[in-house]
Amino acid sequence: MKDNRGFLEGVYNKAKLLERKKAKRSMVYKRYARLSTVAAAIVIAIPLLLYRGQSSVPKGYTEIHQIQTPRVYSIDDPMLNFYTAEYIIAGETREVGKSQFAKEDNYIYTDITIRVEQVFLGDIHKDEIILRVKGGKVKKEKVFSVMEGEFKKGSKSLLFLQEREGIYYLVNGSESQFLEAEKNIFIDKQGNKYKLDDIKNYINRR
Repeated sequence: MKDNRGFLEGVYNKAKLLERKKAKRSMVYKRYARLSTVAAAIVIAIPLLLYRGQSSVPKGYTEIHQIQTPRVYSIDDPMLNFYTAEYIIAGETREVGKSQFAKEDNYIYTDITIRVEQVFLGDIHKDEIILRVKGGKVKKEKVFSVMEGEFKKGSKSLLFLQEREGIYYLVNGSESQFLEAEKNIFIDKQGNKYKLDDIKNYINRR
């Protein structure tokens, strides 16, 4: 019995020792795998961050971080554009003006000439309006700031606006520009599409 008990204890102890070694190898492997994953993520992320940094700010320019005005409404609900805008129009970008740098306010702005194609809300009796957006690139002072919205000559947008002293502004920055995806169909930043009838119906619910 004693010999059998000693034999069984020996087998048991050996099994425990093997189990510990196995657990240790597993732990080392998991730690190595975790470190490898983190290292791979860093290797991938660093070039992307560098690329973004280099591509977002023009070479030789200083980026201006402009003061953000409080949002009129939540970014998560683009429908509220219809309830807060003073004017809602569909228009075509005719000209993107030269960006201006207001040094005293550390502020860059760009005036966009918009040809008014259709007025859904508000009284606008002009063929063209001036839309002033934040941001732009000023060559003289070598300063830069990301511009609100996407404006290219010939592109069409649905715009939600307010007006001050004859100049129009986006109600909530770039969130208040719906780009034309197809003829008379506009798309917001979240990918929702709006036909002309949809636009009129939402305005009628105000």
